[in-house]
Parts: sequence; structure tokens; C-alpha cells
Amino acid sequence: MHLPAQITPRQHAGHSALQLTTRHGTAIIALHGAHLLSWTPTGQRDVLWLSPEALPEPAAIRGGVPVCWPWFAKQGMPASALQHGPARVLPWQVSAIHASSDDEISLSLVPCAQATGDASSSLAELAPGLQVSLRITLGETLSQTLHTRNLGSETFQLTQALHSYFAVSHAAQVGIEGLIDLPYLDKLLGMTTDVQQVPFALDVACDRIYHAAQKSGDSFPGRYTLTDPAWQRRLVIETEGSQSVVVWNPGREGARSIADVPNDGWQDFFCIEAANAGPDGVTLAPGAEHRLGQTLSIK
Repeated sequence: MHLPAQITPRQHAGHSALQLTTRHGTAIIALHGAHLLSWTPTGQRDVLWLSPEALPEPAAIRGGVPVCWPWFAKQGMPASALQHGPARVLPWQVSAIHASSDDEISLSLVPCAQATGDASSSLAELAPGLQVSLRITLGETLSQTLHTRNLGSETFQLTQALHSYFAVSHAAQVGIEGLIDLPYLDKLLGMTTDVQQVPFALDVACDRIYHAAQKSGDSFPGRYTLTDPAWQRRLVIETEGSQSVVVWNPGREGARSIADVPNDGWQDFFCIEAANAGPDGVTLAPGAEHRLGQTLSIK
């Protein structure tokens, strides 16, 4: 496929990638996992964190925005299933270029049809008939839309996430707006349920699925702001096709148990993930489709 001048092949952090460029900034996407590695708005520092100890391919990339699909963690899957699904370790390719200008560039990627190996086998066995594409648009904002179609003959329970690692000045000194009054499942406390009643701040570690309250008339905000006073930055995350958001940081002790995160690396990122997880799984009947998306902007 002919690439316009706004899309340039390059190597980044050891990965074959495509760089998107507009007057508003740059974005870099690895073909391994359709993984967004970097988004740098003009005049700003990179919005995303990429681990300096990320493992080489075919391992999943630590940092950026991994595509967790078609299951989140191993929800609803056997213990032998790949953590966070096979999409993040499959090779992808450009399937379409939708717009090309100095203001905006947009493209879609799909997993390579000829892909083989454990990831492809896992997908064929556990999620037969599912088709996925990822659309990325770089303009004044950065948006991603994960589009799933069920072309199979069986209903599938879809869970997924855009597992964004946002770069921060220090994880213990940032805040997250938009979580007040939301119930959440706390993985670190045995999936117990609580409600966010005070402004969010990191306390040791965090692994929570915030979700819509199961009460008539309640709506899920789908809009969060990561506030970073030291960097004088407010990052707005607007989600669609989602009734849940995952908030994660391993903390000091947790980081020591993760091979591809530096011992002090937990300080440098916070994950706020547009998701369908926990009680927010999507039931996809044969012929059905679903879109999960996020739009990022700096305010």
C-alpha cells in the first residue's frame, strides 16, 4: 500500500513502526500488536510511557497502549489462555488510510492473515469467527477505535481494553478526576466492591475496575482527567463503547515483581484504561459488532 508523506516507516525502541505526523504532533505505532508507542503533541513531552526494559518481540510490549483483545486479563477464559488476549502479540498491517492532510491523518490496521504461532492458535480456538480492526487518528487529539465483529456461529462474551500507560512526573503526586461516586472492584483486595468517595490518589498500589452502578437512571461518565501539577498538564481521556475503566499502578513492591518494569519505574506512569471488563463484558451474538474507543487531549 502506498503511504502518504504523513506516514513514515521507521524503527522505534527496536520495533518496526509507522510514524504519523501532522502539524499537531507525531504518533508512532508498532506493527507488533498494533501498539501505540508514542504520542507527542507539538511543543509537549510524550504523553505515553514506554518501559526501557521492555522485552523484545515476540513478547508483548510494556508501555504505550497495548491492545488487550478479545479478553481482558483471563476473564472468562481458561488458565492456559494468553494474558490479555493474543492481539497484542500478533503482527498487524495497514488495511486502509482514511484521511491525509497537515491537520489530520487516520489509518486502520488489522492482524496479518498469514500470522501463525501460539497467539493465532489461541485466537482460533477460544474466539473463532471474531474479526478486529484498530483505527488511529492523529490531529488536534489522538483517538483509537477498536472494532470487533462476530462472523462466527456462536455468541462470544467480549472483554477488552486499550491499556494506556500515561507518562507522569510521579505516580504518587497525580490525581484522576471523574471517578467520584463510581463503584469499583478492587483486585488487590480479592475483588471486593467499594465506592470512590474521595478524590483519587495513589496509596501504595492500585488495580481497580470502575464500572457503572447497576441502578436505573445512572450513567457512566466515560470522561476522566489525569492531573499532573508538577508538569502543569491535564490529560483528558474520553471513552466510548465502555461502561468500565481500569485504573492500575503496581506500586513499589509490585514493580519489583514485573520483569520488564524497572524497580523504580512505577513512579513514571499511570494506567487509565478504556475497557469492557468486570461486569461490563459485551455479549456478541453472531453477526453483531462493537466499538471501543478513546480520545486523548491535552488541556
